[in-house]
Amino acid sequence: MSATNEEVRVLIVEDDADVRDTLAMLLESDGYLVQGASSGEAAIGLLDHFSPDCVLLDLGLPGIRGSEVARQLRQRVGTQLVIIAVTGSSAAADRDEAEIAGIDFLLTKPVGGSDLRRFLPPID
Repeated sequence: MSATNEEVRVLIVEDDADVRDTLAMLLESDGYLVQGASSGEAAIGLLDHFSPDCVLLDLGLPGIRGSEVARQLRQRVGTQLVIIAVTGSSAAADRDEAEIAGIDFLLTKPVGGSDLRRFLPPID
């Protein structure tokens, strides 16, 4: 998805507020427009008001797992949305789950700015 007016919108779905806030500050300092959600349900609800170009998605969310959130995002938004899963596990099962859910990239925590910049849509 191409952002208009050089604006790239990133939705961070992470239940740990410190991680979510740190990622948001990092991305905002790079010029991204960021919205955070603490659960999968909240992320899905934000779609009516915030149309992200990219989603950073924790797989280990309480309630709806990140892979299910990714499936629902794909159904509502389509394949132009870049979904980057972020997980604390490097298990093969997580990789398989991410692939089946339509997740574009899988990163293992802790994730640094240089890791994210390789996969985020560029700001024109």
